[in-house]
Formats: sequence, C-alpha cells, structure tokens
Amino acid sequence: MLELFRKDRPIGYVLLCIYVLLLRIPAFISETNWTPLARSPFSDLVYNAIGYTSITAHIVGTILIFFQAIIINSMMNSNRITKESSLFPGLLFILLQTLIPDFNYLSPAMMANTFLVMALWNISTSYKKTGKSGEIFNTGIFIGIAMLFDISYFVFLVCGFVGFLIVRSFRFIERIQYLIGFFIPIFLGGTYFFWIGHLNDFLLSFSNNISWIDWAANINNVLFIKVGVLFFLFLFVIFNYSNYGRKNNAHAMRMVDVLLWFMIFPLLTFLFQSNIRLDHALISVVPMGALLGFSLLNIQNKMIAEVVHLGLISISLLFQYILL
Repeated sequence: MLELFRKDRPIGYVLLCIYVLLLRIPAFISETNWTPLARSPFSDLVYNAIGYTSITAHIVGTILIFFQAIIINSMMNSNRITKESSLFPGLLFILLQTLIPDFNYLSPAMMANTFLVMALWNISTSYKKTGKSGEIFNTGIFIGIAMLFDISYFVFLVCGFVGFLIVRSFRFIERIQYLIGFFIPIFLGGTYFFWIGHLNDFLLSFSNNISWIDWAANINNVLFIKVGVLFFLFLFVIFNYSNYGRKNNAHAMRMVDVLLWFMIFPLLTFLFQSNIRLDHALISVVPMGALLGFSLLNIQNKMIAEVVHLGLISISLLFQYILL
C-alpha cells in the first residue's frame, strides 16, 4: 500500500484524498456530545456559522486536514528535507491526525494548524532570500492568526523566532518585521470585535484560556492507552534524530531542527492551558507527522515499513470503533 505514496505524483494526491476520507468516516457516522472547551475569538466565529459537530463542520475538518497534508508534503519535498520526494510526510500526518477519536473534531487546534503549516512553509523558504524577506512578515501573520484560533499557539511566536535563527541570518530589522506581522491579526481582530461591540469578550478570551494544570478529560484506562501510544510515537521521532541528518544537505538538517522545536517546545502549554483534553496534543501533530513520515521513508526494508503503517492504521481503527 505504501508504494502508492512513495513517489510525489499527481495521482498520489487523489489517493491521499481518498485516504483522508476513509480514516475520517467515524467522524461522520458516530454520535457524540463533544464540545470545544478551549474557546477563542476566531474559532467562535466559525462555530457560530457552521457549528462544531455538524456535517458541514466535519466536511470542513476533512478539507483542512487534506490541505495541511499537501502543504507539509510540498515543504518537505521542495526543501529536499527527505532523501527522495514522496507523500509519506503528509500521509503520516493524516494518520496521526486521525489516530484517536479526540482528534477527529473541528477543534480550535485543528483550525490553527492550517496557519501553522503555512508559517512553517514560509520559514523553510526564507533561507534563500537576502535582505528583508516577505516570508518573515508572513510567518508572523500566520502565527498571529493561529493564536486567534487557539490561544495556546502563541508559543509558536518563540518557535518561529528560533526557526529563523536556525535557517538564516535573522537581523534586528527582520525581527521587528516578524513581531509586527504577529500583532497585525490581533489588532485587526480586536478592531472587528470592537466594531461589533464584543471587544471585552475578545480580551477575556486570552485570560480565560490560561490556568495552571487544568485537566478536563475523563481519566480512565483508555486515556492512558491513548497517551501511551502518542508518547511512544513522540519518543520514536526523538530517537530517530540521528537518522534524519544522514546524507542530507545542511538546510534539510536545519529544517529538521526547526520541526523538532515546533514539536517539543509547545508541550509546555500543557502546564498553563485551561480545560486541557487529549485533543490539545494536536499542537504538536504537524511537525510530528512530518517527521514520522521521514522515519518511515528511512526504513530500508519495505515490508517492515508496510507493517508499521498497517499497525498504525489498526490502532486508529481500534480507537475509532472499539476503544471509544
């Protein structure tokens, strides 16, 4: 099955779309009382328009995941981060995004990830530019928008700053440019909410989403199994670090370091985000999925790679249909 996605071909993206739809079937057919606990200004606008568990919301979520996978693949392939161009990074991102039922809803984090992948794309392409790069300003804007969908995404302001320090010479004027880009969506968002008479709600959304170790999930054996699976995959990516740089160019290795920053540093938000549930782990899914795809591509024995892939699909189906 993996051979269908081993090459970056147009037909592969059609198959990738089918792959998303098949793994997202449980989101469309299962009954749920899920509600978003972490509210934010922009996510509330979306929920007011289409709801959060409606068919429309599930369709939008599916489209977002597919779009995010395309950007991840384009970023990895155009920057030659992997040894060969393939669809594995996007494929594993999709699989990780649909691995457990908690990830299957149109959560604020899922919407914010759309802008996170675009920020990563701009960081990856900025290394070729000299002088004041538009990608730096764009990255600030995208991280600012992501934060307005999920407040905890403000930590990526630090990750983006470190990312630019890793991939290029990040001059003082460019740092100002980056910060201006970050604050523009906040200023425009605040202006809009002031115009409609809800500026106070806009401002309160920031403080309401901060609370020290505020776990809201039901703690049971299934939760521990889910956390265990995610933690194992997280460690698998970390311990494969030495393999990512093997026979890679310098820029590719720098981007691996950037992805690791974007995967590890946001875990600090589990300490101060209010109403934390397992879907908050989506904050690390974008870089983690891309690097898992890299890891799978590095497996020399194709049969072992197939077994790993089928094993992850089996875990996903187990969680979706049995361990609800």
